[in-house]
Amino acid sequence: MNETKVLFIDDDVALGQLVTAALQEEGFDTHYQSSILGAKSVVEELKPNVIVLDVEIGLYDGIDVAPELKQIVPEAPILFISSHTESHEVIRALATGAVTYLKKPIEIEELIAYIKRYAVPIKSSTVIKLASFELDLSTRILYKNAELVKKLSKLEFMLLKLLYEHRGQVVSRQEIAKLWEGTIMSDHS
Repeated sequence: MNETKVLFIDDDVALGQLVTAALQEEGFDTHYQSSILGAKSVVEELKPNVIVLDVEIGLYDGIDVAPELKQIVPEAPILFISSHTESHEVIRALATGAVTYLKKPIEIEELIAYIKRYAVPIKSSTVIKLASFELDLSTRILYKNAELVKKLSKLEFMLLKLLYEHRGQVVSRQEIAKLWEGTIMSDHS
């Protein structure tokens, strides 16, 4: 499946299902949302590469909501779709940073072309930071205040990463012991 994640937000459920099916057939990882309610949490969780947003979603205005979504994923372009064809609506949408404004009824092929053109990969960080420490996930090198501390062993790296992923939580002895699977481990370890 294509790594491009598309969030499609439109209150027309029939259109949503049609567009979602077409985008998935094209290989996009597509999530459909029929309401603007909860859209911010969906954007936070999904981290889409592109957002396709209807202008009128029930009682809500997608153009007014767009800046809030852009704060969560500033690099994700927004493509507006709407049956409102007045130029002041198009201008208003483009003023919020939208890359295009497609007028309904939309052509699926055109939408796909715009998604391919504007979707940008969302970079995942290869460094995790905690206080004055940084761990480079690609090299397993631990730094403190930008100075090399050491290159972690595979086991040290897996343990530190596990603890980081569960920061603020208690990690059980059994969960930590899973890292030692296939090796001899004493109670002291």
